[in-house]
Amino acid sequence: MHNAPNINFAWTMLAAEECFRLGVRHAVICPGSRSAPLALAFARHGGIRVQVAHDERGAAFVALGIAKSSGIPAVLVLTSGTAVANALPAVVEARMSRTPLLVFAADRPPELRDCGANQAISQAQLLSAATRWSCDMPCPTIDTRAEFVLSTIDEAFARACGTAGAQAGAVHINWQFREPLAPDVVAWDVAWLWSIVRWTKDASRAPWRVSGAPTPSSVVVDNAIVVAGRCDSLTALSLVKWRGTLLADVTSELAASNTAGADLVLRAASDGDGNAELREALRVEALAVVGDAVVSKRLNAWISQQEGVTVFGVGDPRMDSFHRASGVYAAPVLFEADAKLAPHAGWKRALSCATKAAGKALASERTLTEPTAIADATAACAAHQDGTIFYGSSMPIRDADVFALHPPKGWSVGSNRGASGIDGLLATAVGHALVSEQPVVAFVGDVSMLHDLNSLQLAASVATPLVIVLLNNDGGGIFRYLPIAKNAAVTPLEFAQCFTTPHGRSFALIAKAFGLACETPTTRAALSKAVVKALRRGGATMIEVVCTAQASEEVRARVVTASTTALSREFRA
Repeated sequence: MHNAPNINFAWTMLAAEECFRLGVRHAVICPGSRSAPLALAFARHGGIRVQVAHDERGAAFVALGIAKSSGIPAVLVLTSGTAVANALPAVVEARMSRTPLLVFAADRPPELRDCGANQAISQAQLLSAATRWSCDMPCPTIDTRAEFVLSTIDEAFARACGTAGAQAGAVHINWQFREPLAPDVVAWDVAWLWSIVRWTKDASRAPWRVSGAPTPSSVVVDNAIVVAGRCDSLTALSLVKWRGTLLADVTSELAASNTAGADLVLRAASDGDGNAELREALRVEALAVVGDAVVSKRLNAWISQQEGVTVFGVGDPRMDSFHRASGVYAAPVLFEADAKLAPHAGWKRALSCATKAAGKALASERTLTEPTAIADATAACAAHQDGTIFYGSSMPIRDADVFALHPPKGWSVGSNRGASGIDGLLATAVGHALVSEQPVVAFVGDVSMLHDLNSLQLAASVATPLVIVLLNNDGGGIFRYLPIAKNAAVTPLEFAQCFTTPHGRSFALIAKAFGLACETPTTRAALSKAVVKALRRGGATMIEVVCTAQASEEVRARVVTASTTALSREFRA
């Protein structure tokens, strides 16, 4: 800091060093002039890995993916103007999924605001509806004490991580800069640093201020079933060897052969006339619902019908969409099983029966479709000890959850299910790959890929194996499962034009233009080989699976029928 060329850089070098001392190891920088003091401070730091991204929206999702994978916020450096607005989708996802994120955006000084100056917009509070906190930093000057800079970074980090009395999420620091923006030498009084001498002389490089994390509470479960969405790592660890009954969402990191498949069970219990014997066998006395919302619409509906529902580990945003919870506890929890707790007999039988039948039916399918592609690519991952499977929103994550296609042992789960958007999915998967330096297999739909084509440039920079399994059914297949598809007032032409939106595009050539390796398998066996090859190769590979929505629907229907039939035999009067 003593050798900073000017006061702008003195402030930003303090900020970069304090971020490092707090644990930040990644910064995602977008090109810009006004942000030069920030960009160069982080690029020159040495202890912080820098990723450069041309597109601010993609950059924001890369930073989000880094934080989702590591649990530590990355710094996103933006210039002024609409660059800041492009961060909003990722900031929304950060809030909804309680993911820490630090947005450092450069801005004009007060005299250049609201007066027609170029690239100046009202940005100080632009992201405030979705951030946990925001701060409009004054222009750097020695008239403001140095500890203000450090304590502001500390506060931003604490707010982002949820250690300042609220849930985690994004924080926006808006940095006003006057010229010089470049590292021109302009004398400044280094005596300004004397007020933080304990920090500058600290050989241990401890941060100026530390915020303590909330202490987890212990919860003893005597008879309740636990339903787990994506939750705190300590909470998840307490449920790894749960001896009671656990219904695990695919995002929870807890999905396994004895915990996944609730959606299949509830289809048989509730669809049509349903199975009365099965419904009776599934009755429960109480539910402990932990973490974020689960993917399954049927499981959510079943939760809404129960009495004695308690929600754990969430606060803002609240996770009680049916307004049935009798208690909500926002702090992290550690679950302990009462000595008398035993598996729920009905649910244990039902989960085992449903998933075995579904797995057998899916294995017997010959065609390459969305569900079979996810099943085969997931199975191919088992040859590696660890990695991340990233599920795109819309159909990929639903197929994985419904058919219990959970990752192999040792593999983690990534998704953007906070706001369930389909933008920025590839960029988020890139973030996972950058920080984990382990294989990432991303299942992404074709419409999602159209939203995020810019991020192919980011994918091309990844050295670790990044396998993009692109499920191309020529449009938004999920709309076929929504009420609008059955509405008689909507014509087939309107449904296609406004909802399924077929595009007629192939993506392999586009990916090759960005330098990615490409595979276009047409059989299940060829897909498995392509995934194995891509995981060995390293770098980014796109595996484009071209199939029809109709074929995928037929496979889903046959697998569900096999599961429902097996449950009918198992639970008949």
